Amino acid sequence: MQLISKQKRGNKRIINILGFKISYKKNHTSILPVPVATFLYKVFAEASIRRKNSKKTQRFLEIGPGSQRLKGFEGLNIVKNNATDYIADVSKGIPFKSNTFNLIYSSHFLEHIEWYKTSFVLREIYRVLNWGVFELWIPDGLKIAEQFILAEKKILKQTPDGWLCFNPDDNPYLWANGRLFYGANPAYPSWHKAVFSENYLKQLLSEIGFKNISKMTNSQCRGYDHGWINLGIRAEKIKE
Repeated sequence: MQLISKQKRGNKRIINILGFKISYKKNHTSILPVPVATFLYKVFAEASIRRKNSKKTQRFLEIGPGSQRLKGFEGLNIVKNNATDYIADVSKGIPFKSNTFNLIYSSHFLEHIEWYKTSFVLREIYRVLNWGVFELWIPDGLKIAEQFILAEKKILKQTPDGWLCFNPDDNPYLWANGRLFYGANPAYPSWHKAVFSENYLKQLLSEIGFKNISKMTNSQCRGYDHGWINLGIRAEKIKE
């Protein structure tokens, strides 16, 4: 069997790798189309990383890592970056056995999952957590809503935290839209698809079975601190 073969169909290209067909649109700016690069990474690199990390006695996972790796953490992301070990869409499930990780950390990831899939993703996190700790950071939806109301009442006339993405005039209405929906980074699926508050998250986590659920302070943030907008929740999966 030929290892790799290519076909053309209009503006589409089809690469056959060991019998697996991957279709993509022609793109002169990249060396390899993203589906091909992802496929090759998962087959050759990720498989090796999985074997190596499976031997650890303590395992820590970050879901949706930024470009800087947290020390001691494995990275799971929908796109490849410097801190990513495993590529997967967690809205379809977390590709690990139950009770695999002792600590799971996620910062400003969950809001990128469709709101109607939130419970499923949190249940998957609970499943792969090995009687350990889950630390979650997200934008505080209640704070955003309160600031929008203050702007509508003409009490608030500028952004509360100086975040001016696509908002050079410091318009609090634009700030609220940006904080709620984002979508400004084309490098990954950056739209926000869910809104959270402290009580809403605590309710969700409790329903799934998490215990000892508490709010964290910004000083407990392991990675990048998003500042005023940051809401952190810590929860435990414990044996009863």
